[in-house]
Amino acid sequence: MTEVDLSYILYDMARRTSGRINARLDAKTQDQVAWLRRRTRRSVTEILVDSLDLYYRTVKGEGRSAAEILNATGFIGCGSGSPRLSERYKDELTRLLKAKT
Repeated sequence: MTEVDLSYILYDMARRTSGRINARLDAKTQDQVAWLRRRTRRSVTEILVDSLDLYYRTVKGEGRSAAEILNATGFIGCGSGSPRLSERYKDELTRLLKAKT
């Protein structure tokens, strides 16, 4: 993607006024936009609108909390063990490794 390809007009879709953004992007950012276009099949305008919205919500504090993100990805789980595991985890790990060999 060339610099000409990334020179764009972004319309303020929320207000339906013609807001215009003219930006110069470094090579890394150009590559990122090109990758996102190929991957999502979305226009540069759509990518920028979504990106700005996410950035705005993050800065304003409306983004999801770490717990919400971890829960949504299935990263949060539970397990069982000794009630004193946090104090004795090295002993438990040593015991389990010895049992394997």
